[in-house]
Amino acid sequence: MASNLSQDDELRGILSDVARGRFSTRRQINPQSNLFQTTAYAVQEGLIMGAKLDTSFSTSLAGMDLTSARLTSAGKAKLAALMQTTSTKDH
Repeated sequence: MASNLSQDDELRGILSDVARGRFSTRRQINPQSNLFQTTAYAVQEGLIMGAKLDTSFSTSLAGMDLTSARLTSAGKAKLAALMQTTSTKDH
């Protein structure tokens, strides 16, 4: 995974993938990774519901299950805003 993405770019990707149901399996992941940290942020901010994040494995391994995750209305609004920002940057 690219480590040079901004948090907004990472968040846009996660919200977009959740909206499209692209997380079909549970993953084991480094809890310090951008993907895990940004997903935890999205859950904490109420942008995603139904996500299961488990940091009880160890300090270097966490569980992330987004198979039942869905965007909240706030998540849909945030994704729309991030998509608008992206299309504005492209022009």
